[in-house]
Amino acid sequence: MYTMSILLILTWVYLFNFWTRTTVATVSPKDCLQNSTLIDLVDCLNDFTVGPSYYNASSYAAAQPNAEQLDAWTTTITSMLDFNNVDCSTVSLPKSLSFIYTLTPFLDHSSQTPYCVLSETNSFPDHNYLKGWGLFVVPALQSQITRSIHLSAPHPLADIDTPQQAAAIFSLSGARSLLVSGRIRSAFDEATDCVKPVNPNTTYFKTDPAHDVNEPFNVAARAIRSWQNTHGGCPTDNCAYIQIHGKAASTCLNDTAFISSGLGASPLSSMNWYQTHPQAPALRIKDSFHQVFSGYTNFKNFTAAIPPTDPTCSLTATENVFGRLVNGVEEMDVCTTAADASDSADGGKEDGGVTGDFVHIEQAIQARQSDVYELWGEVMRRSFDEVEA
Repeated sequence: MYTMSILLILTWVYLFNFWTRTTVATVSPKDCLQNSTLIDLVDCLNDFTVGPSYYNASSYAAAQPNAEQLDAWTTTITSMLDFNNVDCSTVSLPKSLSFIYTLTPFLDHSSQTPYCVLSETNSFPDHNYLKGWGLFVVPALQSQITRSIHLSAPHPLADIDTPQQAAAIFSLSGARSLLVSGRIRSAFDEATDCVKPVNPNTTYFKTDPAHDVNEPFNVAARAIRSWQNTHGGCPTDNCAYIQIHGKAASTCLNDTAFISSGLGASPLSSMNWYQTHPQAPALRIKDSFHQVFSGYTNFKNFTAAIPPTDPTCSLTATENVFGRLVNGVEEMDVCTTAADASDSADGGKEDGGVTGDFVHIEQAIQARQSDVYELWGEVMRRSFDEVEA
């Protein structure tokens, strides 16, 4: 009953968005590249997100990348992270992607900042992407990157305004990459074979990238992490993989933002991990959030929490498959095994391999609005050191 209610709400939200977007002169995703700012570009492309219950078994299978395309997808993302050329000229798009995606130099006219954008080119007449694998953006110049932060928005449409917010934080923090899913999590409303939710009233769908390893978003996230691991790893003073999410007003209602490292309020080892890692990114972001937002009269009532400060909040990302991977769980086990911060976990690695470089941010709607973008940028700049040039 709960799942059906959520699907009905998402469907109405999607239909409303579709009705409003048909009033503008955007015919295909390629038209979005004419926008003048990165946030406007992401906002425009968000309108082509594959909507709720859009796929059946056969159309979902047709939309999934084949082996050659998966390899090309991974290779392109890796190559984009390697390049530092203002016009993307050093990155070639593999043939298997060239009829689906475009690799485009994009200038944000507001900030005069250049980017390189990997985006899908075509959609069905109803404004749903043909594939919906996602959007990937990197700075066009190495000098733009001041922190090795990788921002992502896994749940477009469902978590309202998170792609636009992630884009804003990406540009304002000097981050290294931005990844946005191209499908709403209920695009194919068949239960995933991957993570089985602890809550019996919850269903995770095959197109939910937080809980299904086969989503192209997840393939991209793993490629980003692999690249980072081969380029000095992810030291948590200047690096993190940050997922931007949105929560309902009735969930964790005491928190404007709830920030976790993919560890829950129990068992005790998970809670202890936060206590023994006071410099972990999640804690630094929480502290910076309070420092920044408390300085403005309109936002003095904004609050941020982590599991130890609000153990009643269940939005701890313990079932997030990418979070599990970053937190030391073997890739083959992320569907079935949660991260364990105890010393005995994962073959005896200290803290079970949990380093804190995965950050999961759940937010109330007021924390996702454009009037706080600049404040979020300041939060991230305070929370992470600058990388050496």
